[in-house]
Amino acid sequence: MTLHTYGDSHAAHYGGWNKIKIDGLDIKLNHIPGKLMYSFGRDMMNVVNGVCLDDMVCFCFGEIDCRCHIHKYELNWKTTIDDIIIKYFQNIKINVDKFNNIKVLVFNVVPPLERELPENLWIEKGNGLPSLGSDEDRKKYTLYMNTKINEFCEKYGYVFFNIYDKYVNKRGYLSVELSDGNCHINNPIYMQEFLLNLINK
Repeated sequence: MTLHTYGDSHAAHYGGWNKIKIDGLDIKLNHIPGKLMYSFGRDMMNVVNGVCLDDMVCFCFGEIDCRCHIHKYELNWKTTIDDIIIKYFQNIKINVDKFNNIKVLVFNVVPPLERELPENLWIEKGNGLPSLGSDEDRKKYTLYMNTKINEFCEKYGYVFFNIYDKYVNKRGYLSVELSDGNCHINNPIYMQEFLLNLINK
């Protein structure tokens, strides 16, 4: 069995996928640099190819949207996310409907980075990735987007790959200990646990 990931850097080795070790599972990473959940849906991107019977595909978009773009539409941020999610799932369906007997997973948007945390202050010195809005703003965008991903996974019959709560600190931001020191999950212990439970169902 093969798991194919598709998405921004969170679908690549940056996101810890290459450290997952499960007997009988190959993981093929398909990094689509710089693409947003928004642009994936808007452009109707065709990304899924070479998938075989009983494989799994996992879509990983949304972190960049929540970190850099949703705040531009602060007055209508929920409607903005709603519109993005609708097109995101419409294009996921187009991508996967040409294959038979595959399992479709949609990864949660990872917890936002707590930029004011002392361990992360180096980011404010120009070394980190850009962001818009306060920590609390970006957290509410992320939580709402994940709520909508869950809702639409139920609607479409996809699996919500939700390990969000496993990777947050006590204030609800990305755990420094489990991250790469920036915005990515580095330790995939709970990702691996989720996949093992899914495979063994």
